[in-house]
Amino acid sequence: MRQLRTCLLAFLLLVPVMVAAQDLMDGEYPGLETGKMWTFDVPPRQYWAQRYNFSPSDQWLEHVRLSAVRYGGGCSSSFVSGEGLVMTNHHCARSCIESATRPGEDFLTNGFYAAKREDERVCQGLFLDQLQAITDVTERVSRAAAPTADAKTAATQRTKVMREIEDECNKTEADAACQVVTMYRGGQYKLYRFHRFKDIRLVFAPEGQIAFFGGDPDNFTYPRWNLDVSFVRAYVNGKPAETPHHFTWSRNGSREGDLTFVIGNPGSTGRLNTMSQLEYLRDAQYPAQLDQLHRMIEAFKALGAADTVRAKALRNTIFGLENTQKAIGGYQSGLLDPRLMARKRAWEGEFRGKVNADATLRRQYGRVWQTVSEIQARRKAIDVRRRYHSGNAYGSRLLNTALATVRYGAETAKPDAERLPAYQEANKAAFERNLFGNAPIDVVQEQALLTAFLTAMQREVPATDPVLKAYLQGRTPAAAAEAMVKGATLTTGDARKALATGGAAGIAGSTDPFIAVARVIDPLDRALVKEVTDLNDREAQANEQIARAFLAVYGSNASPDATFSLRISDGEIRRYPMNGTVAAPYTTFGGLYERASAFGGQPPFDLPPRWRERRDSLTMDTPFNGAGTNDIIGGNSGSPVINRDAEVIGLIFDGNIEMLPNRFLFTERVARSVWVDSRAITHALRRVYDAHALVDELERRGATPAM
Repeated sequence: MRQLRTCLLAFLLLVPVMVAAQDLMDGEYPGLETGKMWTFDVPPRQYWAQRYNFSPSDQWLEHVRLSAVRYGGGCSSSFVSGEGLVMTNHHCARSCIESATRPGEDFLTNGFYAAKREDERVCQGLFLDQLQAITDVTERVSRAAAPTADAKTAATQRTKVMREIEDECNKTEADAACQVVTMYRGGQYKLYRFHRFKDIRLVFAPEGQIAFFGGDPDNFTYPRWNLDVSFVRAYVNGKPAETPHHFTWSRNGSREGDLTFVIGNPGSTGRLNTMSQLEYLRDAQYPAQLDQLHRMIEAFKALGAADTVRAKALRNTIFGLENTQKAIGGYQSGLLDPRLMARKRAWEGEFRGKVNADATLRRQYGRVWQTVSEIQARRKAIDVRRRYHSGNAYGSRLLNTALATVRYGAETAKPDAERLPAYQEANKAAFERNLFGNAPIDVVQEQALLTAFLTAMQREVPATDPVLKAYLQGRTPAAAAEAMVKGATLTTGDARKALATGGAAGIAGSTDPFIAVARVIDPLDRALVKEVTDLNDREAQANEQIARAFLAVYGSNASPDATFSLRISDGEIRRYPMNGTVAAPYTTFGGLYERASAFGGQPPFDLPPRWRERRDSLTMDTPFNGAGTNDIIGGNSGSPVINRDAEVIGLIFDGNIEMLPNRFLFTERVARSVWVDSRAITHALRRVYDAHALVDELERRGATPAM
């Protein structure tokens, strides 16, 4: 068994040969059900050698790891020169662009380029993390949980020692940033030690419209025409950082069939989820989320249609909701696909069969799938109450602050350890600033969202439900929302503070309609939170048992789920079947202008003035965006696409809609990662933006370790 785990055969046996011959002809590769998000400490050398005839040296892997950079709190990026130049997506750099903008400027609309170093603008609060080392700390973390501990206690004990490990690591150097990363959902724990760059400055950003050409209609689609790129620079002691490890720019670009690697930080996948967990998402969680998103989007659009000033302010909010709606809809499409679910069921059956065939594994882990199934059944049973017996009414600030006000006196009177987390001394000051602050409450928006929320609630819960009765009091959802908002007395921080600190009698006697509802919700929500927390702890413990069974059967040759930790994903540039035809591996500059023209240049298919003016300076057959089979998910935004020589050939910014079901079951027949081609970046920089110094820096050749 041990010998089997160490060879490629174990990897290929991860899934039995249940991929149909047609699948193989269409591009599937057997044995990749958990995907291709490989960690740098366990690279799949034999798989790469067999599939691509590619055998990288240790020096190549180290160079690639040190050239990649985790960008802030949610994206990826990479060093692309020896002087600290960093490439990422425009949508990742939005907060940097906004913070660098001075009064009277609009860099998001008009773009920005610092032709000289002294013109580079500071990005407030931005940091970049370069991964220096990975250490396995599984034994220490696992020992922290007593064998007899219940799920909650074990989780607390593990968390405590993980924080201790991180604190010890953070003291090793001034700019260390350390994180214990949970791999295989608790089957392994790895300490990631980063070097953190804290002085980051904006170098270049195009206009927002060309970075997100096509808007929401084109989001999660392909073909695409987005110049979704920005450049920043890391500084150390007031000077550009020296970054000997950086990706060089490919002289020749790429072509269909080329081997590619995406280096980045995929956020989260659920490929080790059990069938019962996926069925809960499919049947309960995702339908509820999609319904809520639809109702909120409609409410915000109606608000915008009635007020042009409000419409402009709501653009980013609506975009974020539509983006989430499209993503979840894509995830759900995979769970509703009988073929994909059948493959997942077969994969789980094979895995469980191997566990049950081994007496020791069967004794340790044989019943865990049933435990998970029972947890999901309970989640379904309480799902509707969990959503409506809470302080979250589609984000209503009036209800949320009312519930916080009701609880304030009771919680702060308890010993610190017995309080709800928000009221504990470590969090209390920040909580009070938020609760008692005087940030204005938009009552028009409150009424619209509350109407949408109550309309949904009335459809899903019985008329006898105590919370619904407290809300409606015999009124329609619209009438109830209007009356509640008009009758609200806690619209200022001072009013909330006076009531919260005035004692239980004041809370009990308050006639504020949101306080009245909060008094009904409070005990119900507390009971539900307690039960959900217990279910979460039990599920986390079960997930860890499944992960340990997985590692016992297959070893660590299979890719772990994404955890926003650095990964390397292999793939190839490939066309794919789409809508009865074939999607080309690249789009071109010519296609950009054709798409804009086809829609009459109307938003979101309009081009910035500079792009209209410089049209004749462009070579129309230059590749613009490309597509490949690399395994990505949210968090990979800003990841460099490199070739086998560690040269930049593109920049990840999205995937196609067919890629979204890969969150749970990886396939590569039609799923594609989508990137900005390196040739598009330099062509636009020179011909549209006159950013010659920047291109010269990108094209300067550096040393790359031999493969």
